[in-house]
Amino acid sequence: MRRLANAVLVLALSPTLALAQQSSPPAEEATPQAPTSDAPAADSPAPATTSEADAAPADADIDERMTIAEGKVAALEEQNTETKNDLLSLKKLKISGYVQGRYQYQQSLDDSGAGGFSKFSVRRGRLKTTYTTDWAQMMLQIDAVPAAPGVTVRDAEATLFIPGTQQQLSLTLGQMKWPFGYEAVQSSSDREMPERTRVIRAFLPDERDRGIKFAGNFLEGKVNVSVGLFDGDGIFNQGYIGSDNDKEKDFIGRAGFDLGWLSGGVSGWHGYSIAKAPSDTYRKAHTRDRLGLDAQVYLDVLPFGATSIKGEYIVGKGYWKSSGDVKVEQLGVPASGWYGLIVQNVGLTNAVAVRYDWFDPEHGKKNAAVDGRPASSNTVGTLGVSLLHYFGENLKVTAAYEMPMTAAPSGAQEPHDNLFTLQMQARY
Repeated sequence: MRRLANAVLVLALSPTLALAQQSSPPAEEATPQAPTSDAPAADSPAPATTSEADAAPADADIDERMTIAEGKVAALEEQNTETKNDLLSLKKLKISGYVQGRYQYQQSLDDSGAGGFSKFSVRRGRLKTTYTTDWAQMMLQIDAVPAAPGVTVRDAEATLFIPGTQQQLSLTLGQMKWPFGYEAVQSSSDREMPERTRVIRAFLPDERDRGIKFAGNFLEGKVNVSVGLFDGDGIFNQGYIGSDNDKEKDFIGRAGFDLGWLSGGVSGWHGYSIAKAPSDTYRKAHTRDRLGLDAQVYLDVLPFGATSIKGEYIVGKGYWKSSGDVKVEQLGVPASGWYGLIVQNVGLTNAVAVRYDWFDPEHGKKNAAVDGRPASSNTVGTLGVSLLHYFGENLKVTAAYEMPMTAAPSGAQEPHDNLFTLQMQARY
């Protein structure tokens, strides 16, 4: 009985024991806190001293780290400022250029097979740098080709944008293009035919000279004016390359308009060349002047592409005749010429151009024959056809065929000088 009573007592007390066992963990965690809470008041000064000692070096590390971090941030800000300045300078600098590689075939000049050629060449290799600020511009363009004249300076311009005009008025000093007409000023990389017309090559060879020029745009660009004073000898005039043949200066200018679909202008040139012609006993002043008219029309009426029509007429005295790599001035000789050009785009990547230009090297003089051939003073009309294809913005292929027609009086045979040109132009 006694054992039975003990068992019953154990069973009765078992839930209480279980609860006591479940609550035991918190009781065990609280146990170690007892001494901490017991120590309190009496030991309070000692723990306080220990805490301050530990905090002092920690604060020192943070300050040091903050100082180092601030230094790094300042250095990064300085580098960022320098980078921005470098990028700003690079945005002012523009580098561009193009190369024109060619194959040309010219038929024999007569039935004997004389003359003519078949050759590969590099016609132009241009490298151009332009640096522009709010009030100034520097432009330098070099032409580097394997044949004579080799590496030459084409443009070397220093320009001042007149303050307060938002770059609409400028003054340029150096070597630059003559402000005359349309085709002479147009870039060779944009032209549809391989070369400029005969009349432009005669009156404005190489298109450049040394001088000073004022340029201005008015009425939101609808009216433009360019005028200047130049040596007048160009850059490849025989005997005067890089210098003036006299103290005289030539006044050259153009007044133009641009309505978007129609543009044009009137150009003038007046000056003298003091030199000795073959018939002169002493040097004397020979008139060197030109009058030019040009117009360009841009239409978009055909469904397969835009159309442009361009024309120009020049008359004057004193032009240049090519003699190898140099030009010889024809002192005071009157001449005239004109051209008409139609360009039809076909889609976005193809175009067809047809051009006719006419030049009279001795204006008003009757055509003649010399030894059964046309005289060098006879008029020449040239019909040219060109096919163009654009491989994107950087590569243009041109296939052109030109047919010069020299006036041949009775008894003279016109030279066979038709010319085929295949040109690939790469630019950037």
